[in-house]
Amino acid sequence: MNTIEVREKAIISEFESFPDIDAKYLHLFQLGNQLPKIPPALKTDENLVRGCQSLLWFHFTMDDKGIHLQADSDSLVIKGIAALLVSLIEGLPPHEVAKVNMDFIDELQIWKLASERNNGLMAMLEHIRNEAQTINSKESQEEVQV
Repeated sequence: MNTIEVREKAIISEFESFPDIDAKYLHLFQLGNQLPKIPPALKTDENLVRGCQSLLWFHFTMDDKGIHLQADSDSLVIKGIAALLVSLIEGLPPHEVAKVNMDFIDELQIWKLASERNNGLMAMLEHIRNEAQTINSKESQEEVQV
């Protein structure tokens, strides 16, 4: 199983292959456009990421392979970042997803501000961690009941 750290390094390496910031943003936009469409019924208040200036929805599901994330945004940049997060956590167990942070975004060299100063990124991070914790708690309760 890949870990968060292994996946972060792969994403960083991918972005390092681009010659300049314009090429990096073009790639980010392409990643966002490749995200599968979220059904309108999943664009609910519960799935809305609070604290992000753009509209951003995260919908989480869990199966025996791990956590799955669907994402959509009205912003090309945020949708691209969401696509990176989808690839980062796809199929990982909740305890691994809870380790996610946004430090790898700084290493992509597409921001002028450090990620901890970007409220939208921090809102995404908080939403993901809260959801992973909720799923992990549900899993633990189900194990106790069995």
